[in-house]
Order: sequence, then structure tokens, then C-alpha cells
Amino acid sequence: MTEQESAKAVVKTIRLLECLSKENELGVTDIAKSTGMNKSTVYRFLNSLKELGYVRQNPRSERYSLTLKLFELGSIVLDRMELWKEAHPIIEKLADQTHETVHLAVLDEGKLVYLGKIESTQALRISMMSRVGQSAPTYCTGVGKILLAHLPRDRLDESLNREGLHRFTDNTITDRAQLQKELEGVRQNGFAIDNEEHEVGVKCVAAPVRNNGGQVVAALSISIPSVRFTNSEIPITNNL
Repeated sequence: MTEQESAKAVVKTIRLLECLSKENELGVTDIAKSTGMNKSTVYRFLNSLKELGYVRQNPRSERYSLTLKLFELGSIVLDRMELWKEAHPIIEKLADQTHETVHLAVLDEGKLVYLGKIESTQALRISMMSRVGQSAPTYCTGVGKILLAHLPRDRLDESLNREGLHRFTDNTITDRAQLQKELEGVRQNGFAIDNEEHEVGVKCVAAPVRNNGGQVVAALSISIPSVRFTNSEIPITNNL
């Protein structure tokens, strides 16, 4: 499929979902008339959406309707917007107090994603690869270690198996047993350290962000140039 064909398929999918959102149930003929697509195309797209869990088919009437999956996705986005709204003043205060770079990150389908970033105002500051909306490794970043440390064991193993432990610097932990020991230290200490494990010259201290129920929903970090944060200032952790 060409890039242009892929773009057209996306447009058709959105048009079909919008059509279904206007009625409780619709048949293939009704959808085809409303969207201007032919019935075979509508049927093919509906089957794909049904397999993905976005559409259900009434076994009696054979008509189609939306499931709650789009609502679930929207709720996730809303939660993140609320998280950023609540966390932003705190992040700004922390950045003002430290004059260092501050990050807020979450896990999205097992991947680390930055929700927010405030750059350091110091003359000597780090030029990091991190960007809002961008992903980063979990096992060698402060925020990533926090989020991994509070995952159930099966989800932790799944995440590490998917990522693999690739070396970014001489300090990157690439041994699974050593990382497990490091994460146990994170759980016990309540914070995580990135000792130039992802980027040379960058050290980070991270802490968990919890919801009202006590569950870790995000992680907050301060990133500092290594010249301003020596090993003697880093609390003892399992990987140092």
C-alpha cells in the first residue's frame, strides 16, 4: 500500500467511525450511503474495526455499532491532560527552585513517553534528546526505572523483553539480574538514579507520582549536567 493509499484508508476509517457515532446501530447499506463508500469497502473496514475491538455487530440484526474502546482511549487522553494540569505548577516550581531540566513521563503501552519538559535556565545546561510526546528507554532513565519498578512482575518482564537491554553508554545496565536488583533498590528507596546511563554527561534523579489510591501513574525527574552532580552527591544505590 502506497503512502497516499494509506492516508485515504485513514480518512475512510475516521469517516466510518464518525458515521457510526451518530446512530445506535447501522447496516452496511446505510453506512455506504452516508459515507459515499461502496458496500464492499464498508464491509471490509467494518471487519477490520471489529477485529480491533472498535466495532461490534448485532448477531440478530447484523447491524453495526461502536464499542466503548474509543471512549477508553479518550479517557486515557483526558487523564493525561488532567495529570499535566495538576502536575504543571509543581514542575514549574521545581524548575524555578533548581534551575535544572525537569521531566514528567508516563508509560504508554509499555513505552516511556514524556508528557512535559521544562528546560534548565542555567548558562551551562544539558542538551538532551528528550522531547514532549517522544519515547525513550525505560531501563536506563530515571523516570523509566521508577515506572518499571512499580509494574507487576508479568508486565515488567513483558516490557523488558520487548525493549531489550541495549547499551547506550559505559554505565548502561545490560544485565537483567543487575537491573532487577536496581529496581528493587528503587522500590525501597523511593527514588531512582540515572548515572549517565542513557546520555553521557547527564545524570537524573527521579521520583514517583501517585494518584489518590497510591498507585504510581507517572514519574518526575530532575536532569543535571554531571559536572554539577558528582558521584559523591548521589545517594548510594544498587548500581553504584
